[in-house]
Amino acid sequence: NKTNVYEVYDEIINWFDDARTKSLMESEYLDLIVETIPLQSSILDLGCGTGEPIAQFFIEKGFKVTGVDGSQKMIELCKRRFPSERWIISDMRDIHLQQRFDAILAWHSFFHLDCDSQRNMFKIFESHIKPGGILAFTSGEEEGEIWSENGGQQLYHASLSTKEYNSLLYDSSFKVLVHKIRDPECGEATVWLAQKT
Repeated sequence: NKTNVYEVYDEIINWFDDARTKSLMESEYLDLIVETIPLQSSILDLGCGTGEPIAQFFIEKGFKVTGVDGSQKMIELCKRRFPSERWIISDMRDIHLQQRFDAILAWHSFFHLDCDSQRNMFKIFESHIKPGGILAFTSGEEEGEIWSENGGQQLYHASLSTKEYNSLLYDSSFKVLVHKIRDPECGEATVWLAQKT
């Protein structure tokens, strides 16, 4: 399912929850976010999955997390694990929360959107982030589309070019803080961190 990848996650939730590493290999980037935004501020986690380990990391540090995922089963699991936080079943492309956050994460979720949807997300990022806030997302290393097998299902991924991501961030008044391609310490993820100016 190319259009609504979260429907596939409903099918593979148990496999995903077992397979998803909880070792916080992302800690270098998460720590940078914590160092940059105010204490006890607000985090919007788009494509929050099961809430572990990333939302959990911020919750345990005293941040207020709003998690959004299109997978009903994943949100149900988040609610059971972290009942004090706010969990929303929604496609990230459809959110209008009337709130601005100190950080927005689209970690291993943004790249499940097709290229046009990714372009359109920058308006949503911009309307939901405070001045000085941090946007963190993962992408592919080059422009294109691929499918990968996960838990016996095919998952769709897409990426824009580095040049286009830089342009979209600039046009939305974000300054790139970190862009690391295929970070070997982070499961070969291609990572972006940018700050709203």
